[in-house]
Amino acid sequence: MKVQKQCLQIFAIFPVGAIQLIFAFLVLPCLLLGYLGQAAYLMDNNSHAHQPFFSSIPNGTFWPMFLIANIAALIASRTMTKATFSCVKQSIALGCFPRLKIMHTSRKFMGQIYIPVMNWFLLASALLLVCFIASTEEIGNAYGIAEVGVMMMSTILVILVMLLIWKINIILVLFFSVIFLGLEVVFFSSVLRGIKDGSWLILVFAMIVFFIMYIWNYGSKLKYETEVKKKMSMDVMRQLGSNLGTVTAHGIALLYNELAKGVPTIFGNFGATLPAVHSTIVFENHQIFEQLLIESLEKFIFREAKERSLESDGDNDTDSEDESSNVL
Repeated sequence: MKVQKQCLQIFAIFPVGAIQLIFAFLVLPCLLLGYLGQAAYLMDNNSHAHQPFFSSIPNGTFWPMFLIANIAALIASRTMTKATFSCVKQSIALGCFPRLKIMHTSRKFMGQIYIPVMNWFLLASALLLVCFIASTEEIGNAYGIAEVGVMMMSTILVILVMLLIWKINIILVLFFSVIFLGLEVVFFSSVLRGIKDGSWLILVFAMIVFFIMYIWNYGSKLKYETEVKKKMSMDVMRQLGSNLGTVTAHGIALLYNELAKGVPTIFGNFGATLPAVHSTIVFENHQIFEQLLIESLEKFIFREAKERSLESDGDNDTDSEDESSNVL
């Protein structure tokens, strides 16, 4: 469900065909030319391995390339920030991360969000990284192990999707795993050689984040199981009736609730403590709301595709009628 939601958000901004064309005919050729050119330069200039990019360009183009590199770094940092916001939001929705304040910056697209705490955390992490790491080589080692680790995790997730959702033949899945995952394991083993020179920082950070998410998820499950065991039925709520409060205030009260059915026990304490309750009480469950929203979006997309197919069929029928009339 979360994957479908993210796909709907992305496809609402950029069409699939545009993304495929850009990656196939622009991004991939530029990456191949850039890395192959640096590799060819290093074959003849082994002493420039510490800074192959700026060493391989002509002297007269240093400052223009320096400006372009800084612009690319700004774009990459903005992309990383937005990706961090999205990952934290999904982790919070799955109960794997502490709840943080999430601000929606757009009224048209659901994916446009801003998390102030994570923004300041990224700023502090970048400053500490620059201050405490002595050289660019250590930063490169840390970046290498992070990049290859993300590639391995992405491949493992794709393999799970191929097995559980797409239900592809196991032989094709094994063939895909041997080629891509095997190559990435080789890359990962090569970057582990620099674990003493900066790479250990990424591993320690990943372990800290993993323990935070694991402990929070474990506590969330215990909390949910306790609420399920001690929940109150609606019949009990109806029997209490006006005893919930001495005064009934006009209005609607919205109460967050993780239970699909029933009333949490904390509401009984809430009603017994306060001297007044609202006349209408609504228990909100964000999981049911998101599921209904995604189902409505899927129905809308299906209807739009069906209308387009009917329109195309109607146009084809009109063209065939025109051709037949011309023949007659």
